[in-house]
Amino acid sequence: MKTLTKLLFLLYFSTFSISGYCQKLTKDSLIKIVEHVQYFDESKKDSLRIMATKIRDWGRPLGFKEGELYFFRFNGWADEYDGKYDQAANNYLKMMELAEKYGMEHQKFMAVGDLAVVYKSTNQLEKAKKILLYGIDPKNIKTPNERRNATFFNNLGVIYKTQQKYDSAMLMYNRSLDIKIKLKDEQGIANQKINLAPLLVKLKRYDEAEKMLKENLEFLKTKDQEGDVWENLTNLGGLKIQQGKLTEAEEYLKKAVVIAEKLDSKQKKSVIYTSYGELMSLKGNHKEAYEFALKASRIKEELVNSETNDKISELQEKFNATQREKENQLLSSQLESEKLKQWLFAIGAFMLGLLAIVIGFALRKNRKKNTQLAHQNDLITQQKDKLTELNIEKNNLISVVSHDLRSPFNTIALWNQTLQENIGKSPLKVAEATEMIAKTANYGQQMINNILDIEKIEINTHKIDLKPVEVPALIVELVEDFAPAAKVKNIEIKTENQLPDNFKIISDYQLLRRAIENLISNALKFSHPNTSVIVGLEHELDKVRIKIKDFGIGIPENERHLLFDKYGKTSSNPTDGEASTGLGLSIVKRICEELGGTVSFTSEENIGSEFTIELSASPGKI
Repeated sequence: MKTLTKLLFLLYFSTFSISGYCQKLTKDSLIKIVEHVQYFDESKKDSLRIMATKIRDWGRPLGFKEGELYFFRFNGWADEYDGKYDQAANNYLKMMELAEKYGMEHQKFMAVGDLAVVYKSTNQLEKAKKILLYGIDPKNIKTPNERRNATFFNNLGVIYKTQQKYDSAMLMYNRSLDIKIKLKDEQGIANQKINLAPLLVKLKRYDEAEKMLKENLEFLKTKDQEGDVWENLTNLGGLKIQQGKLTEAEEYLKKAVVIAEKLDSKQKKSVIYTSYGELMSLKGNHKEAYEFALKASRIKEELVNSETNDKISELQEKFNATQREKENQLLSSQLESEKLKQWLFAIGAFMLGLLAIVIGFALRKNRKKNTQLAHQNDLITQQKDKLTELNIEKNNLISVVSHDLRSPFNTIALWNQTLQENIGKSPLKVAEATEMIAKTANYGQQMINNILDIEKIEINTHKIDLKPVEVPALIVELVEDFAPAAKVKNIEIKTENQLPDNFKIISDYQLLRRAIENLISNALKFSHPNTSVIVGLEHELDKVRIKIKDFGIGIPENERHLLFDKYGKTSSNPTDGEASTGLGLSIVKRICEELGGTVSFTSEENIGSEFTIELSASPGKI
């Protein structure tokens, strides 16, 4: 690192010409410079622009075409740091166009990832997610790249966290972190922890988050990256606020304020002034809270106005340049005298001014129409995405019907043949065949009923029947119902009830019972014999939680995202050969959404799983 820094220093300040540089530089040394510059944070945004130009210029005599691509990429990063997202997107599109021209797949997908960040920063989350999913789909990639995949997984995690899909965000962050650990990318690991820590705070895993952030600060002591230091200090301040440790929070946020003002970063000042103002409000210092909130508000307005002005200036400059070119051509070809030249110039200037007024009026008049058109385009995109989802569900349904239902019909046919062969010969074989035909038919009917249940809930044909439901009594009833099934595998169903005996909520009794039945049934099917299943009831503020914990096979990490999908299939099978349609968890998810609640889970392979239904308790508390 010291050698590379010395090289950069010499390249910056040497008095030789660029051709002199190239006698010392090689493509390999330029690649090392690019890798070093890629870790420049916001505090070096001016250096980013300088190095972008130098890398392009140094690379031309060497035939280093990548230098042109990194020129656009690094300028795009600097534009993002300045909040000029339209200019950043323009740079990334130029990089993508050049990468396709030169056949550089890796650099093309770099630009794809950068463009997704712009969409995320402008709150176009679905577009950003679509681009990132395209970038990690093996069908679109000839040569996989682990480092790039780590970046894409991280950015997907940011989007899922923004959408409050915390389980998905955690999965994406961990995938990214695993790759960076495998690559021994210390800086990448530190950057990943910056994103991972706030998610751990959301999940109230404060100790893990604090450990990560402090490890990052220790790592950054040897680095000149004040932007990253600011991120960690801001996250630590937020963590301490969540813990109610306001004095410690103030210490961290004060340091973050100093760095934001030193960097003169409008975006960072806007964020930290908002956080610091909220802290002052919690401490009862309302005057200072108001002052910081006012500062943050002014900066946000300035950012918006600055971005808008930049766009207008760019469009105006392009327009003026075109008009000047046309004007010069007209004057050079038609004017025969200086007097005529001046007269035509005056007319041209007048027409140009008049045209500018007309265009300004037309732009103002059409702004509302353009906004409506953009809204309609967004609706069309959403409808297209929904149709794609429905098509996937249709294909999955066909797969279930054609594959999973084929099995019980084949089994019935085989046992029917056995039945025919043994009529009058072996009463035991006849009885066995009759029993298996009934059992298999029942399984097929159960699968069909599950499919119909999912569709019934999906199209809202079930009418919600809300009434007071005594939750502890419902659990007792279900435990008794499942006792025979548990006894077969020598499994003990335990209850851990923290609710009063007569605790009630307003809900649909039949739907709630169906959801809990599915979870207890799954817990028994996927538990090892001679273990236990724990049904827990908890109450916190206005929420009631129903937890079903087993000590079974767990769920493979790479299949957890499929668990609640409609017709999604995993490789897990019941421990004692029980029948399982794989549709129960989709029904549970639909029911919970119908009841205004949620279902979530935690799992560890070969240790077990715990599913949690969370419902509102306030309306029905009696």
